[in-house]
Amino acid sequence: MGIDVRIGRVLGAWRLESVLGSGGTSTVYAATHLKDGTRAAVKLLDRELSQRPNVLRVLLAEARLVAAIDHPGTVKVLDDGVAEDGCAYLVFELLVGRSLEDLRQAHGGRVPLDEMMPIGDAVMDALRAVHDAGVVHRDLKPHNIYVLEGGGVKLLDFGLAKLRGYTADAAQDVFGTPSFMPPEQALGLTKKVDAQSDVWSLGATLFLALSGQPVHVAKGIDAMLLTAKSARPRSLADAAPELGSKIVAVIDRALSYHKAERWPDMRAMRAAWQEAHPHWLDTLPPPKFDADPSFVDASALAEIAPPRPGSLFDPRELVSDSLQGVPAHPGAIPARSIRTPSMTRDARRRLVMHVAIAIAAVVFLVLTVVSALSVS
Repeated sequence: MGIDVRIGRVLGAWRLESVLGSGGTSTVYAATHLKDGTRAAVKLLDRELSQRPNVLRVLLAEARLVAAIDHPGTVKVLDDGVAEDGCAYLVFELLVGRSLEDLRQAHGGRVPLDEMMPIGDAVMDALRAVHDAGVVHRDLKPHNIYVLEGGGVKLLDFGLAKLRGYTADAAQDVFGTPSFMPPEQALGLTKKVDAQSDVWSLGATLFLALSGQPVHVAKGIDAMLLTAKSARPRSLADAAPELGSKIVAVIDRALSYHKAERWPDMRAMRAAWQEAHPHWLDTLPPPKFDADPSFVDASALAEIAPPRPGSLFDPRELVSDSLQGVPAHPGAIPARSIRTPSMTRDARRRLVMHVAIAIAAVVFLVLTVVSALSVS
């Protein structure tokens, strides 16, 4: 990989010094202010995307969304502008630490509960402020939670966020990360995506951080989306049975398929999280996996653990609920068992008659053959 030609160049009042990371739409640089020496992170959008008005609005919307939230758990926007070659950029405060996903990997796949408790608490407090400001993140996952050195967290990447009905990315269908999508978001029901959708995504994030496994196991994005739309999330106790029942209950409720059964908001979830802290559990045992669950073939998994009756939901329940404009389901839907249609009385009579005729025909044929043989 060659040296980035932008290193050493100046964007507005900022000198680019090194590459911090890059993705499909942008590159993030460490930078220093030319006058006061302030250190910052510059997010530079690709040139091609910067020339597309809709995409450029996404970047600017991200700045407005984050700047509107006064909380230490959100990243502050320091500046913005357009480079000489037409690439738009945002300047954020420079963070020192690592993402929750990097922290999880450093622990071998799962974060010890005592270490995860304050992280989860800080994330819930930040999301409380985000939701109070009328913002829904819509892409919560371990990569977008930054754990600071010395404590505290920052929520990253509000590019998919929604502010008071305004969709920052002009989303029309499905946007987000399938492994952390609540069912209403996976179904593309954008009008039903709200703060309780973030509750689900945080539950999925905590599930992965504590167990080392995703909520749903499926092979490929399409299969994961289908599962997110209709499958009942498994309990955290299935993936990490050694965790305390109170911790399991907090996360299981957050992952309820129907929003009416989830935590109503981050305040309620945070209060339950704090009460569930098992001080006696120092660390979790090291992870034990035969294979990375994300690469397990769903068909092979079904052979090992066939779906339980009632493990699937009908996505039309949420769709029809959205179309009719009625409140989300007030209660749980009873588990359904799969039954074969029962026969009517007339159908059973016809079946018996056909079987009797067939038996009589066979007996007649046998007697005819025996009689012929005796004559010969």
